[in-house]
Amino acid sequence: MPLDSLTLGALARELNTALSQARVDKIYMPRPGEAVFHLRAESGTCRLLVSAAGAAGRAHLTQLRAENPETPPMLCMLLRKHLAGGRILSVTQPEEERMLRFAFSATDEMGERVEKALVCELMGRRTNLILLGGDGTVLACFKKVDTEMSPDRPVLPGLKYRMPPRREMTRFLHADESTLHDAARRALSADEPDRVLPGLLEGLSPFLSRELLYRARGNVQRLAEELADLQARAVAGSLEPWLVRRGGQPVDFSCIPITHLPGAECEKMPDFSALLDVCFAEKARRELQKTVASGLQKTVSNAVGRLERKLGSQKQELAEAEGREKLKHDADLITANLHAIRPGERRARVVDYFVVGMPETVIELDPDLSPQQNAQRMYKKYARMKNAELKLREQIEKGGRELEYLKTVAYSLTQVQSARDVEGIRQELAEAGYLKTRKDKGKRPRPQAFAPRRFDLPDGFEALCGRSNTENDELTMRRAQKNDLWLHVRGAPGSHVIMPLRDGREPTPAAIEKAAAIAARFSSLSGQPRVPVDYTRVRHVKKPQGARPGMVNYFQYQTVLVAPADL
Repeated sequence: MPLDSLTLGALARELNTALSQARVDKIYMPRPGEAVFHLRAESGTCRLLVSAAGAAGRAHLTQLRAENPETPPMLCMLLRKHLAGGRILSVTQPEEERMLRFAFSATDEMGERVEKALVCELMGRRTNLILLGGDGTVLACFKKVDTEMSPDRPVLPGLKYRMPPRREMTRFLHADESTLHDAARRALSADEPDRVLPGLLEGLSPFLSRELLYRARGNVQRLAEELADLQARAVAGSLEPWLVRRGGQPVDFSCIPITHLPGAECEKMPDFSALLDVCFAEKARRELQKTVASGLQKTVSNAVGRLERKLGSQKQELAEAEGREKLKHDADLITANLHAIRPGERRARVVDYFVVGMPETVIELDPDLSPQQNAQRMYKKYARMKNAELKLREQIEKGGRELEYLKTVAYSLTQVQSARDVEGIRQELAEAGYLKTRKDKGKRPRPQAFAPRRFDLPDGFEALCGRSNTENDELTMRRAQKNDLWLHVRGAPGSHVIMPLRDGREPTPAAIEKAAAIAARFSSLSGQPRVPVDYTRVRHVKKPQGARPGMVNYFQYQTVLVAPADL
């Protein structure tokens, strides 16, 4: 989902209007190549995200809060030095390229006012973030490009900045009617028109080309008209932000409605910043789960597999132990029939004195042992099985609790939103003994901030929702008051939800139902149409001694059946 030239043009207009004369208060870099500017604009405070992080490169206003590293990187320090306290003069798209230029009014080393610029190049592998001085000299950049990498256009501090070289092509926004018609004709006569059309008109992306070709249905005149209409809307600044969803999840975005993707739905967003915020936030979450959390998921999955195999073996042993009475029965019969059993026999036919009618029965023997030794061996095996049954029941119960805990950890890993969430789960697994504790010399483990999800409920109530097992423990066992309402999905991993009740207020049915819907949403049953959710007072929730984080028992509860909340 890279930003194409037309979308960037519309985004530049939007940001230029929103950020003109905005003052830079703070600058952070939560991730490499990603800078967040805290601004004071006429409309109020806002946050501008500018990223050169490969395929996730973009620039837009964001509502999301990122977690910042303890030590800011060097590029962040340079951005603060040169741009903090300055004002944004303009946001432009130079020469209709896939790049944005943020012009700042800032001060130089002598305290004089000078115009500096931050250039965000969004060109695939060449995506970069470049800080320019008043004379166009490169002051800092995210990716240093030397002469060996690019002989014609090195990007290094101290060198003059130069625009990327252009291809000899017709620019889409400057093409006349005959050029558009000729491009439509040549594209439709080719074997792969969706590849040919972007090669004829610079600035037209393959994604938009496929949409226009789908609308044209092979008609040259109709394709030329679609091209002309898109061009006119781009020049007039009337392109609109459209989010493409499939199965409810964001998969792409565009500046026109998309109709050629099967099973996809288009949703018009309020502005391009909101569009990119939603799309890239979901992409970042998926990538975080794929990269950072995948190792932990494998660890948990392996632990679950080992524990399930162990429990299966223990249950089989328990089933065998529960059949131990036959051993004692046979040993008693051997003892009672010693006079009738000869040494060395493999099978003994004896009278069963313990059954009405005293029928004969056959008992398998070890021919190398005497009848007395066979009976003693059976008695000893019976005693071992009797003792093993007690131990096995304890181990199976303990293993069941541990399996339940691991499943809650596996669910928590599917809900992580940031690297800090992953680190919190990593610490939890280390404390549980599933990972080795990191030993960073000179560094103490950074305490995890208590930041449960917060939701407004009907009738003025509020719901707090834990993000992990550790946070569930903190929320339920330490932060909640005894009269607060506690909610959790029945019989499945999920978040603890607390409804604070202050000043003697009692929860209303509408508030309970919404809180239960939130508990259902943040559970492993969130994909089901109706989910049972138990609720009770916090005073009825107890944590067993030695239990893992998030594991509790509760009683005197009620159950409500709700649909998971659509958040």
